[in-house]
Amino acid sequence: MTEWVPKFPSERSGPIYRVLTEVIAADIEAGTLTPGTRLPPQRDLAFALGISVGAVTRAYDAAARRGLVSAHVGRGTFVVDRSGCAEPQEGLIDLSTNVAPLVPLDLTTDAVASLREMSSLADRLNYLPPCGLEFDRRAAAEWLTRTAGFGSLDWQTLMCCGGAQSAMAIAFAALCRPGDTILCEAATFSGARTLAAQQSYQLHGIGMDDEGARPDALDRAAVETGTRVFYTLPTLHNPTTRTMSLQRRADIVRVARARDLWIVEDDVYAPYASDLGLPPLAALAPERTLYVTSLSKIIAPGLRAGFLVAPAGELFDRCVRTLRALMHSPAGINAAIATDWIRSGRADDLARAVRAEAHARTTMALTSLQGAVAEPNLATGLHVWLPMPIADAERTAARALTAGVRLTPPGAFATSNSDPATGLRLCVGAAANRATLARALSTLKDALMGATNDPALDPL
Repeated sequence: MTEWVPKFPSERSGPIYRVLTEVIAADIEAGTLTPGTRLPPQRDLAFALGISVGAVTRAYDAAARRGLVSAHVGRGTFVVDRSGCAEPQEGLIDLSTNVAPLVPLDLTTDAVASLREMSSLADRLNYLPPCGLEFDRRAAAEWLTRTAGFGSLDWQTLMCCGGAQSAMAIAFAALCRPGDTILCEAATFSGARTLAAQQSYQLHGIGMDDEGARPDALDRAAVETGTRVFYTLPTLHNPTTRTMSLQRRADIVRVARARDLWIVEDDVYAPYASDLGLPPLAALAPERTLYVTSLSKIIAPGLRAGFLVAPAGELFDRCVRTLRALMHSPAGINAAIATDWIRSGRADDLARAVRAEAHARTTMALTSLQGAVAEPNLATGLHVWLPMPIADAERTAARALTAGVRLTPPGAFATSNSDPATGLRLCVGAAANRATLARALSTLKDALMGATNDPALDPL
């Protein structure tokens, strides 16, 4: 067999190891490098390309972190089989939780190894400052500038939290008292509903269209309720996948300013839409937006590293006091891992791999369930939306569960006062692999057509 020799693009920028990593990824995608192919020894490839052995080593490591290749001591580095040829998962397939595909184990191993080398590890085991260490906050601000559409972000307006749910709890508590009303989309994130129920906030859903929350509905609800808080997911909305255009964002900001509304912007899916070049609401109206995000949806849900950006001044200080009351300070080890991954480039490598896998899985769902799935603004995300009346959604979910596929309960996103956008959310990232997702999609397709193994659920 002829040994593979990569061909660099005629125009390239950035470190040579990153260029080589992208060539490896492109050749795997194109089929030039097939599963099981052994890559050339690092010294041989470095000599053939006229680059350093260190650059090849870093490229192979980056490819391994993205799950493209796997290194075996004494044998070499081999292309991983990332197709749907893996065996499908047996038993119940749970697609009810919106998570990114699993993190490669070698990335976790690298994270643990880097912690051993960290000179400040002892400090990380102590209480941190309430907003986190300056080093961590600067890294997070750089990450959001790269991935979330901020032109620039002052790290001093950012605090580290224990995930986006924690950041959202801090934002709500800083703005609201029990019994207060919070405006939101007619279908909203189930985590916001859980938090509102626990803290006795009242969620008031507003009308939506193909771009999410409607400005006229927001304006009318602000007048009718007298509330001053609006919670929104403007990018790849959960559950409907709708994304606000630049004009829609500007219109939402205009209403918020006219009605003196605080905006709580939940933007955890922004890295999936970075190619759209859309600024967050926090960049358009920094004086009245509390920005919530985390690494959970793009890297790993177990890495409880969230961030809250708030306007400087009295409100920021109120958020800090709330943070101290709820969690005292960020978890030092979690923040250390997040910062190490951001600074080293691991986070970027993994995010690229997760986006590529999410795109492949979304495409599978759109193809398999064509006609039933709402076409998203961007075919890259962790979930798809199947709009349908609530009764049909409940029957379809019951049929799917009987056949071995669990979906999010249809009522999980509804707000009580509104005529909600109803349907089923399918979390494509939750499947163990593409083969498992394919099996689930086939099952769901049968459920949509009324087929089931339970006679009690079959249509008359």
